[in-house]
This record gives sequence, structure tokens and C-alpha cells, in this order.
Amino acid sequence: MVNEKKKALRKKIQALRDGVSTEERDALSARVADNLWSLPEFESTRSILFFISFRSEVNTVPMIERSIAGGKITCLPCTDMKSRGMIASQVLDLGKDLVLGNYDIMEPRQEAIRPVAAERIDIVLMPGVAFDEGGGRLGYGGGYYDRFLEKCRPDCRLIALAFELQLVDEVPRAEHDRLIHTIVTERRIIACPVSAIGPDQF
Repeated sequence: MVNEKKKALRKKIQALRDGVSTEERDALSARVADNLWSLPEFESTRSILFFISFRSEVNTVPMIERSIAGGKITCLPCTDMKSRGMIASQVLDLGKDLVLGNYDIMEPRQEAIRPVAAERIDIVLMPGVAFDEGGGRLGYGGGYYDRFLEKCRPDCRLIALAFELQLVDEVPRAEHDRLIHTIVTERRIIACPVSAIGPDQF
């Protein structure tokens, strides 16, 4: 039942997001970036796992470039379809380090993979289709992030980047689904309830 609800919600929100023009999407993404950089924990953090924007997602490329230029340990995911696993790889130059990878998403080329242990990541920027203010996240169904987060420290912060149109009243959730600490959109920063809970309590 939960899976069917997730499937229907994915279809609905992806259609809405795909309907936004490239120009408007870039403008909204710039506002998301401004809000992200206003977060004290983001500005002061040392190591971040970004996601590279795909199709109609928030455009993360300028954010990644700014993070690299700012001297942060800036990582992107590398996926392994056989094990359905994911590692974080430090990226130094988007133009030179990336190649078209699994699911037609850009990721570090084999020669440019610089693994960073999950335990060293301070913030994971989470992609997704839909989110709710309780911290619920609807991903794409692959489970790659779920498995990666199992290796992260309990105090690793999970921050979602999304457009307002991706926010819903309630995301269908299974027991194992991890909650997001913070959602950053073009209009606001949402501190989810889990943010007030100690890292060893969720």
C-alpha cells in the first residue's frame, strides 16, 4: 500500500517539477542556494556530500562550484548498480572529473574517484521527489542513500534541497525511512522536528 502511494506521488510531483521552465528553475535554484549558504552549520562545515542535479531537480552545479572554490571537501556520489551501493568521492573540478554514469546522471569518472569515508561526511544534501515538514522524504526508489546513510555518523546532518512545489502534507513512509533534519527551498528554511532530537535518538 505504501509503495503504491509512493509511486503515485512520484508521478504527480515529477510532472509538476518537469513543467517548470529552465529559466525559472535556474532562478529558483539560485534562491535555494542563497538560503543554503545562510545556514550557519552549512557555512562552517568541512565536508559535504552534494548530489549533481538531474533533469528538473534544483540546479546544484553553481553550489558545488562555490563549495569547491571555498575549500570545502566537496563530494559527489558514485553508484554501483550490482551492489546497489554508493560511495562519496571528492570532486576537484566539475569539468574534468565527471562523466555520464548510471541512470544518465553525471558522476566522477573512474580515474577521478577520490573516496571519502561516509564517517567523515558532516552534511549530506539529499535529492528527492517530495518532502513534508515532518522530515519525510520520497526518493526515487533505488535505496542508494538509505544504504549510504547507515554508514554515516549519527550527528551527520541531512539537508534536502527542493522547490516549494515539491512539499506535500505528508510523504508516505515506511518504518526504515530516514527523516530529514532541514529542508531548504527558494522561499524558506524548514527545521524539521527531528532536528530537535538528539542524534542517537532517531
